[in-house]
Amino acid sequence: MIGVMGASGNVGSRVANRLLRDGQDIRVFGRTASRLQSLGAGGAEVVVGDAIDPQALHALFKDAGAALVVLPDNVGDPNFASNRSAMSREITVALREEGVGHVVFASSLGADRDRGVGQIAGLHELEELLFGLQGANVLSLRQAWHMENLLAAVPMIRDQKLNGSAMAGDLAFPMIATFDVAERAAGHLLRRDFSGHSVATLLGPEDRTMEEATRALGDALGIPDLPYVQFPPEGVKAALEGAGMSEEFASLLVESQLALNDGTITPGMERSSENTTPTRLEDFLEEALSR
Repeated sequence: MIGVMGASGNVGSRVANRLLRDGQDIRVFGRTASRLQSLGAGGAEVVVGDAIDPQALHALFKDAGAALVVLPDNVGDPNFASNRSAMSREITVALREEGVGHVVFASSLGADRDRGVGQIAGLHELEELLFGLQGANVLSLRQAWHMENLLAAVPMIRDQKLNGSAMAGDLAFPMIATFDVAERAAGHLLRRDFSGHSVATLLGPEDRTMEEATRALGDALGIPDLPYVQFPPEGVKAALEGAGMSEEFASLLVESQLALNDGTITPGMERSSENTTPTRLEDFLEEALSR
């Protein structure tokens, strides 16, 4: 049995579907039953619950030889940081008590830091807790910035004919498609080819700037030469709150954008054949926007 957290999200859902295609017995976990229905129809056991609930977590990890751990982003939570901290502790306890032998953790670049990197700091805490599990093999996949993040700007782009954030437009940084993250995570869960406590980075196919990504997004939407604007942080925070994010989460998200600007999240990242994944930004956008 393989337990899959975040099975209605970008990474978890793709991992679950890949494992089902490989004929694996899996148990999927999420907060909303309707979003797990298709996986249940495909043969997965379904556990509906919150990652802060010990009973639900024990139900997920019971008799599981391996598990994907994904810490959820409840972006409307006014107590985002403290609740994620509580989730991290409950997840670790449940894994320990159920004796899960192999754990793949969907982490992020910047998780080596416990502050100054926005919402990523919560991943640092969970990573440290998971690395404290005795007798369990834990692999932390520290992923680059998700290409899927670009899609959140599509309504603004269609309405205002521009894209923007607090990130510098001319700064190149790694971007990755979650399909590639899921493929890597599912492969490790199938092979269980890791031991001890280890970290692997996933950097996507190449570094891109927000100006380049915006032009590619505009081309995919039929809006050539779409401009990118670096907005003041306070304006970005206000816009995020207006879109339904809590004040705390909006502040953390802006902090993470500024941390990208100053190199805090991606210091000295060196590419290799192992950490470079195949899906290019243009191919991702063509597929994502054709659905």
